[in-house]
Amino acid sequence: MRPLTRTELALLDALLRHPFDGVEELRAQVRDVSATPGCTCGCGTLDLHVPDTAPRSSAESPVPLEGTVVGAGGEPVGGILLFAHDGRLSCLEVYSLADDPLPMPGPEQVRWGPPPEP
Repeated sequence: MRPLTRTELALLDALLRHPFDGVEELRAQVRDVSATPGCTCGCGTLDLHVPDTAPRSSAESPVPLEGTVVGAGGEPVGGILLFAHDGRLSCLEVYSLADDPLPMPGPEQVRWGPPPEP
């Protein structure tokens, strides 16, 4: 396990700036979160680890906000999802819309909004 990088922390902070049920507790958990790689494909997905002493969140998983990762021309190239398990941050998923894995984007590459309707 390791601490979050500046980019990872900035991305998580940008996501958690948006209001939704349980976000305050998730914000408090960020202070003590650590990470491990969440996938072996080469993408930026992280498993997040929060101490049991952190406040539990009522947020549903995935949280009701999704990030669209945009390329240099502003076109969507992937997405970001945040998962919580048992009231604690558990996974920051980075997915690609192409065949190649998408590394962890900087927050300036992400546009936030509600998840699309099924």
